[in-house]
Amino acid sequence: MASDDDRTVAETLRERLNRISEIVEEYITDDGLEARLRVLKARSGYQVPRGSARFIGRRALLDDLLALTRGSQRKPAVLTGAGGMGKTTVAAALAEHVRARGGRVWWISAVDPVALSQGLMTVARQMGAAPHDVEAIARGTADAADRFWKLLDRVSPEWLLVFDEADDPRVLATGTSPAGIQDLTGWVRSSAHGLALVTSRETDPRMWEAARILSIGALDENDAARILRELAPTAGDEDQARALARRLDGHPLSLHLAGSHLRSRTTRRATFAAYEPAIGGTVGSGRRARAAAAVTGTPAGRAVEMSLDELAQRGFPQARPVLQLASCYASTAIPEGLLDAGFLSGPPTSRDNTPPIRHLDEALRGLREVGLIDFGSPGGIVVHPVVRAVGRASLDGPEPHPGWVRHTAVALLAADVAGLPHDRPAAWPEYALLGPHLLSLLETTAQQVDREHLIQLLETAARMAWAFNLSGAGRAGSVLCERALAHSAELGNGHLTVLRLRHMLAWAVADRGDLAGAESLYQDVLRNRLRQLTPEHPDVLRCRHELAWIAGCGKEWAKAEKGYRAVLRDSVGVLDSDDPDILITRHELGWAIANQGRLDEAQAVLRAVLEDRMRVLGPTHQRTLGTQHELAWITAKEGKWAQAETGYRDLLDLRAQLLGADHPETLVIRHELAWIAAGRGQPVEAEAGYRDVLDRRRRVLGEDHPDTRATAVALEELRHGRIVDARHSV
Repeated sequence: MASDDDRTVAETLRERLNRISEIVEEYITDDGLEARLRVLKARSGYQVPRGSARFIGRRALLDDLLALTRGSQRKPAVLTGAGGMGKTTVAAALAEHVRARGGRVWWISAVDPVALSQGLMTVARQMGAAPHDVEAIARGTADAADRFWKLLDRVSPEWLLVFDEADDPRVLATGTSPAGIQDLTGWVRSSAHGLALVTSRETDPRMWEAARILSIGALDENDAARILRELAPTAGDEDQARALARRLDGHPLSLHLAGSHLRSRTTRRATFAAYEPAIGGTVGSGRRARAAAAVTGTPAGRAVEMSLDELAQRGFPQARPVLQLASCYASTAIPEGLLDAGFLSGPPTSRDNTPPIRHLDEALRGLREVGLIDFGSPGGIVVHPVVRAVGRASLDGPEPHPGWVRHTAVALLAADVAGLPHDRPAAWPEYALLGPHLLSLLETTAQQVDREHLIQLLETAARMAWAFNLSGAGRAGSVLCERALAHSAELGNGHLTVLRLRHMLAWAVADRGDLAGAESLYQDVLRNRLRQLTPEHPDVLRCRHELAWIAGCGKEWAKAEKGYRAVLRDSVGVLDSDDPDILITRHELGWAIANQGRLDEAQAVLRAVLEDRMRVLGPTHQRTLGTQHELAWITAKEGKWAQAETGYRDLLDLRAQLLGADHPETLVIRHELAWIAAGRGQPVEAEAGYRDVLDRRRRVLGEDHPDTRATAVALEELRHGRIVDARHSV
């Protein structure tokens, strides 16, 4: 019989193999190597995510799912059931079968919109998507879901795509589709090449009417008893295991927790017979305690409480606050660095007078030993959603320091985000990992912290939204701002933190093409900021800059120029001359001057900007290329069509290489090349160019986007012998 130490070593090896597998599958396309990895994984007992207990029972359900993976037209499937029933475990078992026969498997967390967006981007990259496809998915463009499913249609048949924990069906909707899977136009669709499987606690069939619904319930007594005896083989005989299985209602997670508890070194109740009466204990009284009891009073809740009590008696009383702390975050993997041992072991706060958490590693090991947490792959801590719900609910009961736990959860995340540069691409993956945890704090904790920590939480949301917006993940940035603003009423609309969130939301609104909506937001933000800040404050300068940009997008060039010059004037002594924000404003000033016909003046401004950007940012930075674009556009406006075309062709190659053939910035170059062809007296080539750009913009941006409409107008005018001057935003 294997010892606990042997099992720990085996589990560690499986986790490392899991990580190696993910790296190889993402970056290596050697089919032979992938096949050898599948053999190794099969030998090691590899699973996609690890379930609540090893796979026992559910044979008929698994057979039904396997049959769905072999159909000619695979309607999506939804596996529904209460928390802890084993939906993820069944999906993982199905994934193993698909992998074993050579199929590919992808796993996406659908716990919230940010996790979904990041998962979709990761899968798209693993399928070999071009950068413009990945960006379209990140931005949530009109055709993002179409692009994603076209990528899937190019993959070899027999794949499986799992959308796990879609407990809120709205997460699976696109801009125009309904929640859940109602008309196959959202993120989950049917395919002849593979199966999309959703796991969800939502049992309303109206949410899933275009999918096959499979329900999962309790295990039968035989299988439930078998799980207990395999997890704790020395805890008693078959009859005692059956009695405990009945007491736990055949609930898989409860069985897993009981078995893990009984085989651990912490327990004083080492037998099924001793555990059975203890699981029926009572909870405290009082309104908040009764509310918490709705979760903690379930078999799973009592199992969690018993294990925490045992850990405390064994000398790990802080296992409870550590679990409560982890429960404030999302059910996706909590990065190892988030639970900062140095931070937690510091002095207690004066408000809560809570003793510091010492020996964090020991507390985590104890929690894992009794099955309350797991160590995810490629690292981090994973808390089952049901265990997480129990941990959060206990904060509403008679706990001595619930405020400290919630405040610490906010402070830890805020410290992690504050240490990440928002404008560096290398940091954006870290923001993506932390995004779901920030959303969880907003949804479950924002209304239960003091004003100081609420401000800290919302400031963190604004910073993260800024990073998402800059990274191209505008959809995630917009969702984050909207969720944060929904919890900001206590601060008032004029609070500087609320204004920062609204500024970031306006950025995302403008990125979607709604300039009027963005302008209204920016103007209101500016009015409120000027009541509290000077015109030279960086936040005010950024807002004034964005309003000048919107004026330029609306062809109010004189207004835009005036706004840019005022921003530059008031920035003196506030921002360094090489500050990226100053370089942006100088560039856009040249853009506004050029669009008023003062081409020589604009060239002088832009050449100076180009020299500084070459020095500060480098020759291939997107903003450097943007300045080269403006200079090429001025050359075309001067009627030097051939010279301009040469510059545009070079830019097209660079932008297509760096951003992708269908990136919106690349499409600007394509549109203006068609304009140049018209200017050179080549109407056939110009019409073909406009038609190509129109098709691409409809797919990428949607029919109603201003850029799409501009190309449609230019094409129609060309057919009547008229040339529309090309204009673009910056």
